[in-house]
Amino acid sequence: MPAWRSADAARPQLPRTGLGRRDFLRAATALSATATLAACSGRSGAPEGEAGPGYPVDVRGVQGTATVPRRPERVVSVGQYRDTDAAVALGVTPLLTPDLSKFLPGGLSPWLKARAGDRLPELFADVELPFERIATARPDLILGTDRSTLARDYRTLSGIAPTISPAEGYNKDTWQVTIRRIGAALGRSADAERLVTDVEHRITAAKQAHPGFAGRTFTIGPVVADGTVTTISSTQDSSALFLGQLGLVLSPKVTSLPQTSIPGRSQISPERLDLLDADVLVLTYATPESRKRLEAEPLFQRIPAVQRGAYVPLDMTTAIALAFPTALSVPYGLQECVPKLAAALAR
Repeated sequence: MPAWRSADAARPQLPRTGLGRRDFLRAATALSATATLAACSGRSGAPEGEAGPGYPVDVRGVQGTATVPRRPERVVSVGQYRDTDAAVALGVTPLLTPDLSKFLPGGLSPWLKARAGDRLPELFADVELPFERIATARPDLILGTDRSTLARDYRTLSGIAPTISPAEGYNKDTWQVTIRRIGAALGRSADAERLVTDVEHRITAAKQAHPGFAGRTFTIGPVVADGTVTTISSTQDSSALFLGQLGLVLSPKVTSLPQTSIPGRSQISPERLDLLDADVLVLTYATPESRKRLEAEPLFQRIPAVQRGAYVPLDMTTAIALAFPTALSVPYGLQECVPKLAAALAR
């Protein structure tokens, strides 16, 4: 029994090692989660069973190698958009996934709901991971490639079940890499390859259907709740790559701007809204009020793209489809975004 749980202790005592209270509580939760898993499954790992053809499978990642001993039947996703999308696209609905109600109505994307049907995952508040709840679910695989704080929680999670971390780092893997790695762990590599081929074909078809996109410039970025205007200034940003695959080119006016603390983003001062001008200007807004304020600004109204109608206010859901691409969100983004771009560029 851990010292802090002894019957002689009136209350838990923080060890005198410089360990912060937050880390101590995290460690205590991890111990409790491990105990819960042992109680539920009779052991501290995945349920027993035959390995089956192709198993065990090793999935190497930045946090370590996840060895999946047998085909998973109980999957938990602690990543945000891309882990859950990949699993559902492959026909596996995770038992648990983060609640994204802050960004998406109902906490789940429309493209995921459309694919999953009535087999939707249960949601948990995306603040601190609910280790005991995860352990109680008895997962035999945990998906964590799309969790920014995975390094902090990886040891605890991998003590519950094999946990897949990103191949290159958070927000660095392409959607193709993610679905192939998750497909390998799920024993569905062939399905993953078919999905990659299908989605890439849809991108090519959209580009070929709109040859007028080739070489036309764009700017795209979010306007946050306080009205601060930011723009994507890196061609390697996911949204820029999405539009680039259609033949569009990120405006050189923004690619040399200094970046904020968020890689690939630059802030636009109210006096330099002209930097947003391009053949098509795309903005998304955190709130209706932030949109109303910016569109009322005289300097915004003077931007040539705005004046000729080549301004596209993109809804948050579609913006997320572009910013966090998956085998499910990319087709949704093409469907919702391409007609708006075509109409704007025709003006």
